[in-house]
Amino acid sequence: MISLESKEVREQASHWIEDGQRQLGVLLGLLNDYDRLLELAEASERENERLRGLSYEIEQLRNRLETSERQCDQLRGEVHRLRTETERDQKERVEIADSLTMFMNEVLGRLRPEPA
Repeated sequence: MISLESKEVREQASHWIEDGQRQLGVLLGLLNDYDRLLELAEASERENERLRGLSYEIEQLRNRLETSERQCDQLRGEVHRLRTETERDQKERVEIADSLTMFMNEVLGRLRPEPA
């Protein structure tokens, strides 16, 4: 009876050892998967941080662009105002030159001796 029990105990122990080896293989696979997933998570976190930095830079560039566009609009308005003022000044100069020419012609006409 002891030999029968001993045989059963041996078979059971052998079976447990085989199951343990299979489970160790599965456990090693799970640990490898965990390490790989952990590395992927860390890489994803680094990429996420990089993208956050890029997003911040993009927002800063967008703000600078909006400021530049406002300044550009202001400068366009100033250029338009200055061109209008220049045109007005040139028109006034032409009018003054025409008036001066007419005045000088009248003066010269009075100063010339009349033909006899």
